[in-house]
Amino acid sequence: MGNADAIVASLKQDFIEDTIERIDRIETTIDRVAGGMDAAPAGIAELRREAHTVKGLAGSFGFPLVGAIAHRLEDYIADLTEINDLEAASLVDFTSWIREIIESGTNPPAEEETRILRSLPTRSAKADDADEKSPVSAAQDKEILLVTATAVQAHFLQRELREKGFRTITARTAVEAFETVVQSHPDAVITAAVLDGLSGIELIRALAAMKTLSDRKLGLLTSFDASHPDLEGLPGNVSIINNRGKQTAEHLAKFIETMM
Repeated sequence: MGNADAIVASLKQDFIEDTIERIDRIETTIDRVAGGMDAAPAGIAELRREAHTVKGLAGSFGFPLVGAIAHRLEDYIADLTEINDLEAASLVDFTSWIREIIESGTNPPAEEETRILRSLPTRSAKADDADEKSPVSAAQDKEILLVTATAVQAHFLQRELREKGFRTITARTAVEAFETVVQSHPDAVITAAVLDGLSGIELIRALAAMKTLSDRKLGLLTSFDASHPDLEGLPGNVSIINNRGKQTAEHLAKFIETMM
Protein backbone atom coordinates (compact mmCIF):
# COMPACT_ATOMS: atom_id res chain seq x y z
CA MET A 1 0.00 0.00 0.00
CA GLY A 2 1.44 3.39 -0.99
CA ASN A 3 1.79 6.29 1.41
CA ALA A 4 -1.28 8.07 -0.01
CA ASP A 5 -3.37 4.89 0.26
CA ALA A 6 -2.22 4.41 3.84
CA ILE A 7 -3.27 7.97 4.72
CA VAL A 8 -6.70 7.50 3.13
CA ALA A 9 -7.19 4.18 4.93
CA SER A 10 -6.18 5.78 8.22
CA LEU A 11 -8.61 8.69 7.72
CA LYS A 12 -11.40 6.27 6.85
CA GLN A 13 -10.74 4.26 10.00
CA ASP A 14 -10.76 7.47 12.06
CA PHE A 15 -14.13 8.33 10.51
CA ILE A 16 -15.52 4.88 11.30
CA GLU A 17 -14.43 5.10 14.93
CA ASP A 18 -15.67 8.69 15.26
CA THR A 19 -19.06 7.81 13.75
CA ILE A 20 -19.53 4.83 16.08
CA GLU A 21 -18.83 7.16 19.02
CA ARG A 22 -21.36 9.65 17.65
CA ILE A 23 -23.98 6.92 17.29
CA ASP A 24 -23.29 5.87 20.88
CA ARG A 25 -23.85 9.47 21.99
CA ILE A 26 -27.02 9.78 19.91
CA GLU A 27 -28.50 6.61 21.39
CA THR A 28 -27.52 7.67 24.92
CA THR A 29 -29.21 11.04 24.37
CA ILE A 30 -32.34 9.33 23.02
CA ASP A 31 -32.51 7.10 26.11
CA ARG A 32 -31.94 9.98 28.52
CA VAL A 33 -34.57 12.25 26.93
CA ALA A 34 -37.11 9.42 26.63
CA GLY A 35 -36.46 8.50 30.25
CA GLY A 36 -36.94 12.06 31.48
CA MET A 37 -33.33 12.45 32.65
CA ASP A 38 -32.51 15.20 30.13
CA ALA A 39 -34.64 18.09 28.88
CA ALA A 40 -36.13 17.43 25.44
CA PRO A 41 -35.15 20.73 23.72
CA ALA A 42 -31.44 20.43 24.56
CA GLY A 43 -31.37 16.70 23.79
CA ILE A 44 -33.11 17.07 20.43
CA ALA A 45 -30.77 19.94 19.49
CA GLU A 46 -27.83 17.64 20.25
CA LEU A 47 -29.33 14.92 18.05
CA ARG A 48 -29.61 17.41 15.19
CA ARG A 49 -25.96 18.45 15.53
CA GLU A 50 -24.67 14.88 15.59
CA ALA A 51 -26.84 13.77 12.65
CA HIS A 52 -25.76 16.82 10.63
CA THR A 53 -22.09 16.06 11.24
CA VAL A 54 -22.46 12.42 10.19
CA LYS A 55 -24.36 13.49 7.06
CA GLY A 56 -21.66 15.96 6.09
CA LEU A 57 -18.73 13.54 6.42
CA ALA A 58 -20.09 10.15 5.32
CA GLY A 59 -19.95 10.60 1.55
CA SER A 60 -16.33 11.73 1.66
CA PHE A 61 -15.28 8.43 3.22
CA GLY A 62 -17.18 6.08 0.91
CA PHE A 63 -20.44 5.75 2.85
CA PRO A 64 -23.07 7.67 0.82
CA LEU A 65 -25.89 5.57 2.30
CA VAL A 66 -24.87 6.58 5.83
CA GLY A 67 -25.09 10.22 4.69
CA ALA A 68 -28.56 9.60 3.24
CA ILE A 69 -29.76 7.89 6.45
CA ALA A 70 -28.37 10.74 8.56
CA HIS A 71 -30.18 13.20 6.24
CA ARG A 72 -33.45 11.37 6.83
CA LEU A 73 -32.75 11.31 10.55
CA GLU A 74 -32.39 15.11 10.39
CA ASP A 75 -35.74 15.34 8.60
CA TYR A 76 -37.38 13.07 11.17
CA ILE A 77 -36.01 15.11 14.08
CA ALA A 78 -36.97 18.46 12.51
CA ASP A 79 -40.49 18.57 13.99
CA LEU A 80 -39.75 16.72 17.22
CA THR A 81 -40.56 18.50 20.49
CA GLU A 82 -40.35 15.47 22.78
CA ILE A 83 -39.17 11.86 22.68
CA ASN A 84 -41.46 9.18 24.06
CA ASP A 85 -40.83 5.44 23.92
CA LEU A 86 -42.35 5.10 20.43
CA GLU A 87 -40.29 7.98 19.05
CA ALA A 88 -37.18 6.53 20.70
CA ALA A 89 -37.74 3.20 18.95
CA SER A 90 -38.13 4.97 15.60
CA LEU A 91 -34.97 7.00 16.11
CA VAL A 92 -32.97 3.88 16.93
CA ASP A 93 -34.02 2.42 13.57
CA PHE A 94 -31.85 5.11 11.95
CA THR A 95 -28.88 4.65 14.25
CA SER A 96 -28.98 0.86 14.00
CA TRP A 97 -28.61 1.00 10.24
CA ILE A 98 -25.80 3.56 10.43
CA ARG A 99 -23.97 1.42 12.98
CA GLU A 100 -24.40 -1.78 10.94
CA ILE A 101 -23.13 -0.17 7.72
CA ILE A 102 -20.21 1.60 9.38
CA GLU A 103 -19.10 -1.51 11.25
CA SER A 104 -19.23 -3.54 8.00
CA GLY A 105 -16.72 -1.09 6.51
CA THR A 106 -18.50 -1.08 3.13
CA ASN A 107 -21.37 0.84 1.60
CA PRO A 108 -24.16 -1.57 0.48
CA PRO A 109 -24.88 -2.03 -3.26
CA ALA A 110 -27.31 0.36 -4.97
CA GLU A 111 -30.33 -1.94 -4.92
CA GLU A 112 -29.86 -2.48 -1.19
CA GLU A 113 -29.60 1.27 -0.59
CA THR A 114 -33.13 1.86 -1.87
CA ARG A 115 -34.58 -0.99 0.20
CA ILE A 116 -32.95 0.29 3.39
CA LEU A 117 -34.02 3.90 2.82
CA ARG A 118 -37.63 2.88 2.14
CA SER A 119 -37.66 0.86 5.39
CA LEU A 120 -36.84 3.87 7.59
CA PRO A 121 -39.52 5.53 9.72
CA THR A 122 -41.20 8.60 8.30
CA ARG A 123 -43.69 11.17 9.51
CA SER A 124 -46.71 10.15 7.47
CA ALA A 125 -50.23 9.13 8.32
CA LYS A 126 -50.43 5.55 9.57
CA ALA A 127 -52.08 2.96 7.38
CA ASP A 128 -53.39 1.33 10.56
CA ASP A 129 -55.55 4.40 11.15
CA ALA A 130 -57.26 4.10 7.79
CA ASP A 131 -59.41 1.68 5.88
CA GLU A 132 -57.48 -0.31 3.29
CA LYS A 133 -59.36 1.45 0.48
CA SER A 134 -58.87 4.94 1.88
CA PRO A 135 -56.57 7.55 0.26
CA VAL A 136 -54.16 7.30 3.19
CA SER A 137 -53.82 3.55 2.68
CA ALA A 138 -53.42 4.04 -1.07
CA ALA A 139 -50.63 6.57 -0.51
CA GLN A 140 -48.77 4.43 2.01
CA ASP A 141 -45.28 3.46 0.81
CA LYS A 142 -45.30 6.15 -1.89
CA GLU A 143 -42.44 8.58 -1.41
CA ILE A 144 -42.23 12.14 -2.71
CA LEU A 145 -38.99 14.10 -2.95
CA LEU A 146 -39.38 17.81 -2.12
CA VAL A 147 -36.68 20.13 -3.41
CA THR A 148 -36.72 23.60 -1.88
CA ALA A 149 -34.24 25.88 -0.15
CA THR A 150 -37.01 27.47 1.93
CA ALA A 151 -37.86 25.83 5.26
CA VAL A 152 -41.36 27.36 5.40
CA GLN A 153 -42.17 26.04 1.93
CA ALA A 154 -40.79 22.60 2.83
CA HIS A 155 -42.91 22.41 6.00
CA PHE A 156 -46.08 23.39 4.11
CA LEU A 157 -45.54 20.74 1.44
CA GLN A 158 -44.62 18.07 4.01
CA ARG A 159 -47.72 18.79 6.07
CA GLU A 160 -50.05 18.61 3.09
CA LEU A 161 -48.52 15.40 1.75
CA ARG A 162 -48.16 13.63 5.08
CA GLU A 163 -51.82 14.28 5.86
CA LYS A 164 -52.59 12.21 2.77
CA GLY A 165 -50.28 9.43 3.95
CA PHE A 166 -47.29 10.03 1.69
CA ARG A 167 -43.71 9.59 2.83
CA THR A 168 -41.62 12.71 2.18
CA ILE A 169 -37.91 13.30 1.80
CA THR A 170 -36.22 16.64 1.23
CA ALA A 171 -33.32 18.18 -0.64
CA ARG A 172 -32.21 21.80 -0.59
CA THR A 173 -30.23 21.90 -3.84
CA ALA A 174 -30.25 20.32 -7.29
CA VAL A 175 -27.12 18.35 -6.41
CA GLU A 176 -28.81 16.87 -3.33
CA ALA A 177 -31.87 16.12 -5.45
CA PHE A 178 -29.88 14.13 -8.03
CA GLU A 179 -28.16 12.15 -5.26
CA THR A 180 -31.50 11.39 -3.60
CA VAL A 181 -33.14 10.30 -6.86
CA VAL A 182 -30.30 7.84 -7.54
CA GLN A 183 -30.42 6.38 -4.02
CA SER A 184 -34.13 6.48 -3.22
CA HIS A 185 -35.99 6.24 -6.56
CA PRO A 186 -38.90 8.43 -5.33
CA ASP A 187 -42.39 7.95 -6.71
CA ALA A 188 -42.69 11.67 -7.45
CA VAL A 189 -40.66 14.88 -7.24
CA ILE A 190 -41.82 18.42 -6.49
CA THR A 191 -39.23 21.16 -6.86
CA ALA A 192 -39.37 24.89 -6.29
CA ALA A 193 -38.41 26.93 -9.34
CA VAL A 194 -35.94 29.01 -7.33
CA LEU A 195 -32.94 27.10 -5.97
CA ASP A 196 -29.32 27.96 -5.28
CA GLY A 197 -27.15 27.10 -8.26
CA LEU A 198 -29.09 25.16 -10.89
CA SER A 199 -32.67 26.44 -11.04
CA GLY A 200 -35.63 24.24 -10.29
CA ILE A 201 -36.83 24.72 -13.86
CA GLU A 202 -33.60 23.27 -15.26
CA LEU A 203 -33.64 20.56 -12.59
CA ILE A 204 -37.14 19.42 -13.52
CA ARG A 205 -36.16 19.29 -17.21
CA ALA A 206 -33.14 17.14 -16.33
CA LEU A 207 -35.16 14.83 -14.09
CA ALA A 208 -37.86 14.42 -16.74
CA ALA A 209 -35.17 13.25 -19.15
CA MET A 210 -34.00 10.49 -16.79
CA LYS A 211 -35.17 7.04 -17.81
CA THR A 212 -35.73 6.02 -14.18
CA LEU A 213 -38.24 8.87 -13.75
CA SER A 214 -39.98 8.60 -17.12
CA ASP A 215 -43.14 7.18 -15.53
CA ARG A 216 -43.06 9.28 -12.36
CA LYS A 217 -45.04 12.40 -11.50
CA LEU A 218 -43.03 15.63 -11.46
CA GLY A 219 -44.21 18.98 -10.10
CA LEU A 220 -42.75 22.47 -10.47
CA LEU A 221 -43.66 24.98 -7.78
CA THR A 222 -43.52 28.41 -9.40
CA SER A 223 -45.14 31.84 -9.50
CA PHE A 224 -45.00 31.76 -13.31
CA ASP A 225 -48.11 30.92 -15.31
CA ALA A 226 -47.88 27.85 -17.53
CA SER A 227 -47.65 30.16 -20.57
CA HIS A 228 -44.48 31.91 -19.30
CA PRO A 229 -41.54 31.69 -21.79
CA ASP A 230 -39.26 30.11 -19.14
CA LEU A 231 -41.66 27.18 -18.92
CA GLU A 232 -41.93 26.64 -22.66
CA GLY A 233 -41.47 23.05 -23.75
CA LEU A 234 -41.72 21.44 -20.33
CA PRO A 235 -42.15 17.64 -20.63
CA GLY A 236 -45.67 16.23 -20.41
CA ASN A 237 -45.10 14.53 -17.05
CA VAL A 238 -44.38 17.89 -15.35
CA SER A 239 -47.29 19.57 -13.54
CA ILE A 240 -47.24 23.29 -12.72
CA ILE A 241 -48.06 23.99 -9.07
CA ASN A 242 -48.65 27.72 -8.72
CA ASN A 243 -47.31 29.07 -5.44
CA ARG A 244 -49.52 32.14 -5.20
CA GLY A 245 -51.91 32.03 -2.24
CA LYS A 246 -54.91 29.71 -2.46
CA GLN A 247 -53.77 28.38 -5.82
CA THR A 248 -50.89 26.54 -4.16
CA ALA A 249 -53.18 24.31 -2.11
CA GLU A 250 -55.56 23.81 -5.05
CA HIS A 251 -52.82 22.87 -7.51
CA LEU A 252 -51.08 20.67 -4.94
CA ALA A 253 -54.37 18.86 -4.28
CA LYS A 254 -54.73 18.12 -8.00
CA PHE A 255 -51.14 16.83 -8.10
CA ILE A 256 -51.86 14.58 -5.12
CA GLU A 257 -54.98 13.19 -6.85
CA THR A 258 -52.80 11.93 -9.71
CA MET A 259 -50.73 9.97 -7.17
CA MET A 260 -53.66 8.11 -5.65
